[in-house]
Amino acid sequence: MPRRKVLVLGAGYFGRLLIDDLPRHADCDLIVAGRRRFRSTRVQTALADLWDPSSLERVLAGVNIAICSAGPFQGLPTSLVDLCLKHRVHYIDLADDRSFVRKVRLLARGANETAVCTGWSTVSALSGVLVQIAGEGLGAIDSICIHMAPGNRGARHTATVASLMYSVGQQFTVLRDGVWRTVTGWSEPRDFAFPPPIGRRRGFLVDVPDHELFPELFNARTVEFRTSSELPLWNRSVSLLRWLVDRRVVRDWVRWSRVFQRTAAFLSWMGHDYGSIGVEVTGGAAGRQASIVADFTAERLAVMPASIMTTFLLSGAQRQQYQGLVSPADWLSREQLMTECTKRGFRLIVEER
Repeated sequence: MPRRKVLVLGAGYFGRLLIDDLPRHADCDLIVAGRRRFRSTRVQTALADLWDPSSLERVLAGVNIAICSAGPFQGLPTSLVDLCLKHRVHYIDLADDRSFVRKVRLLARGANETAVCTGWSTVSALSGVLVQIAGEGLGAIDSICIHMAPGNRGARHTATVASLMYSVGQQFTVLRDGVWRTVTGWSEPRDFAFPPPIGRRRGFLVDVPDHELFPELFNARTVEFRTSSELPLWNRSVSLLRWLVDRRVVRDWVRWSRVFQRTAAFLSWMGHDYGSIGVEVTGGAAGRQASIVADFTAERLAVMPASIMTTFLLSGAQRQQYQGLVSPADWLSREQLMTECTKRGFRLIVEER
């Protein structure tokens, strides 16, 4: 029986992390494609462009699973998922953009022969599982507070910074106390107490797909996502950028992403490379916090969900569960998450509040 093929489109930083993680856990042949040929002796490489459907048709030939790790996802076309649905290829992406995830979910409605996993990164696949774990036994969920705490020595590539810059000073909606309210990106700071060695972090509102998906998935009255830098100086600087957008001095900061990336790279010698994603769920008078802590190279958290889902799809396990649009809420059990974290040196920590 021929070995199954997995296509990774996008060989940027997170694409490379995925290419490193997949062979450790999945039995498959990897094809890495992008606008520029990726140099590697370990995997097959090809040229493909999301804006050129004919190039995607060529690299999808004989592929079982296609993973989009290109970014930033703001403004990317949905050409890859269109072709995956047409050719019955399982689709996964690492999208963190609310609009992009919404488009993919609309396209995937009615799909029932292949899996469509959009937002399969720290958000929303990992945060969704953590909410499910933290909410067990609480009854009706009242509020969900999600916080991501990257280490300052983690990856700060242009696409990553650009994704953040899209939210700074821009308005979006969140559900708060059962009412949709308009908020501003990188505003309303709130503290979150992570397990050691992370400790307390002050995070700021940033728009992610969770704001749109989780109110319905978990029937919650409040859903908020925040993130922060390990360096208070960086947090204050981004707050100043948000203030300038508020005052209409500038429209947005996306065009300056490369400048900010170079600044972040210059400061990358400070701080640590540990990090965490945590959720705090309250229901009635009770509450619980669930976190995953990476004690080193925390950016690996971002590719773990896509890698896990790839191994599930290749094995054919739980075939019925992974057909059509897969929900980020219950695709992985607590025991499975614990096992996958242990394999990668991560820690799953659940605490009563």
